[in-house]
Parts: sequence; C-alpha cells; structure tokens
Amino acid sequence: MFSLNNPFNMQKTHEQLVFQCHLCQGQKYIVRPGHARDDQNLLPLECTECGLVQLSSFSHIHKAFYKNGQMHENQPGTAKQADQQSSKDTERRFAQWKKLIHNQRVLDIGCGQGDFILRAQDTAKSITGIEPENAMLKRCEKKRLNVFPELSSLPSSNKFDVITLFHVLEHMPDPFRELEKLHQYFFKSERSPKTLVIEVPSADDALLSLYENEAFSKFTYWSCHLYMFNESTLKKLAEKAGYRTLKMIQFQRYPLANHLFWLAKGDKGGQNHWSFLDTPPLSKTYAETLAKQKLCDTIIGVFTPK
Repeated sequence: MFSLNNPFNMQKTHEQLVFQCHLCQGQKYIVRPGHARDDQNLLPLECTECGLVQLSSFSHIHKAFYKNGQMHENQPGTAKQADQQSSKDTERRFAQWKKLIHNQRVLDIGCGQGDFILRAQDTAKSITGIEPENAMLKRCEKKRLNVFPELSSLPSSNKFDVITLFHVLEHMPDPFRELEKLHQYFFKSERSPKTLVIEVPSADDALLSLYENEAFSKFTYWSCHLYMFNESTLKKLAEKAGYRTLKMIQFQRYPLANHLFWLAKGDKGGQNHWSFLDTPPLSKTYAETLAKQKLCDTIIGVFTPK
C-alpha cells in the first residue's frame, strides 16, 4: 500500500535522539508524557516548531510489517467490542459522506475487512479498496469485494472522484510522499469534483492535552501509529502535498463515560462499563463542547487537488 522506507533519520544514540520533523524538518522537540502501549522504548516526540507528533523510532517498520501483521486482530478490548466500534464507525462514516460519494468512483485506502465498501457500494458509482494486511485481504476476497493489496496493483485505467483514508495516514512512514502519489489516481475532469477525505486520531485529544491523563498517555500511543496530527499539522501536510483545504472537522468518537472512566479508573472501556451516562443529549453536548475547543479525539480533513 505504501513505502516502508524511513524518510528521515530518527533513532536512539547514546541516550540521545536524532530527530527530524517529517513536516517542517525541524530538529527541536519535546518528549511527550507516556509511551507506546506495546513498546515502552517508543516515545512520542512533538516538534517544537510545527507541533507534529511522531514516534522516536521507525526501526520496527519493515517491508512486511503491515502485510503479515495482525494489526486488526490486536486491537485492545474484546473481539465483540472491536466489531461494535467498527460497525459504529462504518455507519457514522457512511452517514457523513453519503452525499459526497453518491454516483462517484470511490477509492477507500486501508479498507480493512471492507465494511465501508459493503455499506457504500449501492450508493457509489463504483468503490474500490486498498488493503495490505493479508488476513483482511482474504476477508475482502471472500466477500467478493474489489480490493487490491497496494496502489501499484491497481489497473492503470482506474481513476477516482473521491479517495478516503479512515485512520490510515498515521500508519504511513512517509505520509507526504503518499499524499503526493495520490494525485495520479484522481479522475482528470474539470467537470468532476475531486475530493480527498482523511480521518486521523488527534494529538490534541482532551485526555492528553486537557486532562493530562497519565494512564491514557501510556495507552493511546502505539507502534503502528507513527504520527499523530492536529488540525494545523494535518492541514499543513496536505497543502504541502498539493491539496487545497475545503474543511476541517472535529469529531468525538468516544463519549463522556469513556473519559470519566479513564480519569477515575485509569482504564479503557468506560463507554461499556458506564454506558448509563451516555444519554444522547449529554453525549452531544460534551462532543460539541470539545469540538469548540478543538479537543476532540478525531480530526477529519476534506481536501481537493490544487
């Protein structure tokens, strides 16, 4: 799906970190509290010049890291909870982008087991997926979905009106080059609007930036998430790669009960344990309040090629 070459030198040397920001090439950083949940040696480094957050090392990323990995199976929580969250995200994304993809040619990059493709295939003119993980690719094949293991395996004639990346960009070692590469996959027509939708976890999540929750800072960072963006850094990255920003959206995936459980118990799953707190009016008000302060857990950027 994407190149796994480390685009810059970033490694530990005699207790020192050699750092270069992927976005602005700055060399000054702060070490954020916490570490990757699956490797305490991986630290979140924040560029002091532009604010991009990236892991302290990419040395664990190799050619077959995503292809042969079990990233989807290794999500925290039970399989049932993971399926419930995936289903919820699929329905929400379909509702958000139903009008955008209507009668359009859509490419969903990092499509997993193809849930969004299944939901959207009767609305879109056509929908194609890219999924590098072998286990997920096999599931897509069983469902007879039009999914390829990488962009380079797409037929050269395949062009698209809408390209989506739902929680994918943060996995790419060189997201700038990957976004640049996507220009060639858009359908070339002045009459056809071209749209790129990017959804990523937010570096300004309230649990990190407002509540400064120690337990969450040792959970949310992950060896598979090489970067964390906020509105500013996602917008700058896309514009640097040749896109014009149409819209930036703050979205809260996890409800108030989840946050209160982290604060009280230092653990995940509050939306399941304390679901009685998540009445629709309360959840809506809390999400809207976080959005106004730009503290939601999810950033969505909508762009178009320049």
